[in-house]
Amino acid sequence: MHTSASDIEPETGPKKLSMVDQIIENESDLLVYLDQLREKKIRAVALDMEGDQGLLRYNYSISIFQCFDGEKKVIIDVLKVGKKPGLHQFLTCNDIVKVMFSCPNDIFMTQNVLGCTIAPVRDIAVGQKLLGLPINLSDYLKIDKVKKDSFQRANWLKRPLKPELLDYAINDVLELFNIESQIETKLRDQNLYEKYIEESSLISKRNFVVNQLRLYKQKFPGFKKLKPEKKLLAANVWIFRELMGRHFDIPVGFLLSKQSMAKIIRNSENLLSVLEEEINRNRRAEKRIESGLIERYYNKAESMNKRR
Repeated sequence: MHTSASDIEPETGPKKLSMVDQIIENESDLLVYLDQLREKKIRAVALDMEGDQGLLRYNYSISIFQCFDGEKKVIIDVLKVGKKPGLHQFLTCNDIVKVMFSCPNDIFMTQNVLGCTIAPVRDIAVGQKLLGLPINLSDYLKIDKVKKDSFQRANWLKRPLKPELLDYAINDVLELFNIESQIETKLRDQNLYEKYIEESSLISKRNFVVNQLRLYKQKFPGFKKLKPEKKLLAANVWIFRELMGRHFDIPVGFLLSKQSMAKIIRNSENLLSVLEEEINRNRRAEKRIESGLIERYYNKAESMNKRR
């Protein structure tokens, strides 16, 4: 059974209705929705995503997909549907194109969270780039930047989602068909439409899957210029931070900043002491992380690094 927009209430204050037509919360309703698209001979849906990319929890999370077929406004609640075959089928079915804007990060998220890509896609940002146009969406949607930033920083993992969040999300896809129609004419006039389709499809085929434990080579400050022994310590500290973030289920930046990690490896003779000092900096006494736990996870990180 799906939840209608009228069932969604804010936590406080008078009841407010969302402009969303349907909220899908289980795989069965998602498959019905997919069948309905095919019955209506829908060949494309406008698609976008909201979630958390390490700002609220350790693991990345997809909260919702927002969809518009030209008539019906639908939210797919991924947290409730779960990582199911029906969701994979919807995201990858070849008979329904997904019109998106700047989709690489969305595909990064689906590959790392759901284990699948999004395909086929037509990425409006690709078209804008081919035409030499500014790559943006906000000008078309006329959303105040401050307000947009506040919505993007909202807790999309909290349920129920407030109507204003649902409306913000669905508003991001309502104009995608119109925007694409405008650039399609220009692309065809310049014989760039086939290139637009080709370059969009290549994004779906890219491998965005990452191992967070192994990103120190790209993200540890100044890693390439470090001496070999410092590179080894940098890898240990990076893996340690990831393991601790997973242990507490919090963003790793809450534990150690990149600047703190660089400071730690500069003091290698007293590494564990400096590590404990940095990780507990500005923590209240009752929130301090015990030295035994720090040592245990650092030793585990060191062992994992030796086995790579």
